[in-house]
Amino acid sequence: MVSSNIKLVEQLTFSLFYDVSKGIKTTHPSSAINFKKLVEIYNSKLVQQVTNEIKTADETTKKELKKQLPFITPYGTFSPSRSNVNMTSFNSHLLCLDIDGLKENEVQLVKFILTSNHSTLLCAISPRGRGIKAFVMMKPVIPQDECYNTLKLNKNHLASLLGLDQFVSKIDLAQFKPTQPFFIAHDPEMYVNENCTPLALRLITYTPPVLNIEKVNFELIGLAKHSDFEQPINYRIKRYFESATNNLIKFFAVCSEGQRHQSIIKVQTIASWLHYAPSLEHDIKTQLYNACCDMYGTEKQAIENNVQKSFERAWNTAPIRQNMTIEQILADPYYSFIKHYNT
Repeated sequence: MVSSNIKLVEQLTFSLFYDVSKGIKTTHPSSAINFKKLVEIYNSKLVQQVTNEIKTADETTKKELKKQLPFITPYGTFSPSRSNVNMTSFNSHLLCLDIDGLKENEVQLVKFILTSNHSTLLCAISPRGRGIKAFVMMKPVIPQDECYNTLKLNKNHLASLLGLDQFVSKIDLAQFKPTQPFFIAHDPEMYVNENCTPLALRLITYTPPVLNIEKVNFELIGLAKHSDFEQPINYRIKRYFESATNNLIKFFAVCSEGQRHQSIIKVQTIASWLHYAPSLEHDIKTQLYNACCDMYGTEKQAIENNVQKSFERAWNTAPIRQNMTIEQILADPYYSFIKHYNT
């Protein structure tokens, strides 16, 4: 009797692309293939030869040689061209990972972590040898229309379940896009487990972002009941900033590609309130900068897109503004009493 796990693997289909003149810009697929055919291509003489040449080439030559490698779209098939509107099949139980920018010892460590996980279907070293590409089977169904946003929103949770917490910043978010190329390179020690056990988890459902930084749970910061005097005023202000910061981080996590850079300016809102709690600035600034980088996949990609400069400019030019919620905290009768008592 064939297990349900094997059946899920057998249902996987990919579009194969190969055009040495266009490389990554190839939009018309050569054919549709299944997982077994993909493994055959990984071990083909052509892929072995090009991969070996890439290993010894300089950086410029490596980019040119990469054009000679075939690539697939791991989340499904496309016809007649590679675009979201032309998707003809979707691999709803597959998580595709591209973990890049690793050191040599980190490459082996990440590979060991993933190959030790019972949910990993495939794991191989990337073409230039600086990263890992992997397939992980999952139990929950990924919604086709929101594949990218759903996986991006759940990135940290997925990394934690797979034991990749320390490498979460190296996960390329672009690989969550159904149209994103997934290049094939020969790895003599490639890991394949067609009898893998799908990863069980509950995915956070993506909903279009509606930003309201000031909306908080007043019970948490002690404003719902003025009798809640055991909460020190600085604690309540800190909780307010935590809530506001988390709201903005959640907004960045699901921000669309076309809106992400212009959204960086939103960090000014929180920066403009920090005159109430200057001791919190370093931690909050770090959290928000990391969240801005995560929109681009990795910090390296973020820097290449001028995120660091835009963030620093927005943060450093934030005007000083009044915040009515914090003013309400400061106006608490208990705070007024303490202030009067200490003077």
